[in-house]
Amino acid sequence: MSYMFKAPSGPVAGAIARQITSRGYAVLEDYVSPEDLRVAQAFVARAVAAKGGEYAGFAGTKDLGGTFLAALPDDPAFNALCRGIYESAVGRPAPDVGFYQILRCLAGGGARTHSMRFQFDSYVLTALIPVTMPDHGSPGRLIIHPNTRPLRRSYLVNLVDKVLVDNPLAQTLLTRAYDRGSNRVIRLPLKPGSLYFFWGYRSLHTNEPCASDAIRATALLHYVDPHADSRLKQVLRRR
Repeated sequence: MSYMFKAPSGPVAGAIARQITSRGYAVLEDYVSPEDLRVAQAFVARAVAAKGGEYAGFAGTKDLGGTFLAALPDDPAFNALCRGIYESAVGRPAPDVGFYQILRCLAGGGARTHSMRFQFDSYVLTALIPVTMPDHGSPGRLIIHPNTRPLRRSYLVNLVDKVLVDNPLAQTLLTRAYDRGSNRVIRLPLKPGSLYFFWGYRSLHTNEPCASDAIRATALLHYVDPHADSRLKQVLRRR
């Protein structure tokens, strides 16, 4: 089965990289065809129903057959685009790596548990495609504190960053900034089928919760772990 993705025209990778850095994010509208999107939305609805209306999550592509999400990580144009964005921003060739992909389907009582937890990603570039967004209640926007740290040379410094964020005090302060309507916080409405990019490693981000009877499903494709070769990281993983 072939899938239809809207290929950007011209030398757009550099422009997208510059926009992410200056604006906090970039978007390619209607990247997924309407038919491919409908198939994926039906898959999400079945997955949530199978969980009794609660959260459903998928890592990788092996359970996503029949949807565009199974094919996207191997799509040559998508790969070339992400590689170009990375290289334009970082200034060196991208390593020969694939994507770490997750499909998150927020629903039911667990939707709040998986929302409003600010974090830094472990990967430089995050590509996000909304599959299904709430049609009532909270719109489930993406919340971004853009570009709040540089790419760290050391995995240990990266760990310190994450510890400083992943604690009740820091989460409370970040949530209060969001509640106050701080102009440093991006509140980004998401359109199903469009493709969004942001620097997941550099930007604190989270998502708004959705109503318990709504579904917020997003596919996240993470690209290039700058600390993949860290000995400390490998030791910690083994332990």
